[in-house]
Amino acid sequence: MGALVSKEHMQKVKGYVKIAVTEGGTVHCGEGVDEDPELPEKHKQGYFMKPTVVTGLGDKTRCMQEEIFGPVVCITPFDTEEEVIERANDVKYGLSASVWSSDVGRTHRVSQKLHAGTVWEIGRASCRERV
Repeated sequence: MGALVSKEHMQKVKGYVKIAVTEGGTVHCGEGVDEDPELPEKHKQGYFMKPTVVTGLGDKTRCMQEEIFGPVVCITPFDTEEEVIERANDVKYGLSASVWSSDVGRTHRVSQKLHAGTVWEIGRASCRERV
């Protein structure tokens, strides 16, 4: 569950999910798809939202261009590093970005070319590789 700071903030983030659907996106899990979990009594007055995954949005849609500030991720495929770097750098704000790859060379290469305030590089190691 993603914790949000206020009712207004929660409504704004949930509003982005609705916008994503009207812009042609598909919600795969989370808001509007999965049932709300039963929260412990002490958390029932809080503002929580299920992590939500959206696909199928064009690069110029609001959800791809604006900072949502909530537990929502919009995923889009790409063919080449050059293409994804150009697309990622073609946003108005660029507060943060993350690069996910099992190829550490790729994460370093792409991260250095992104115009974002903070870039996280995230790799994936299998259990076998950790042993």
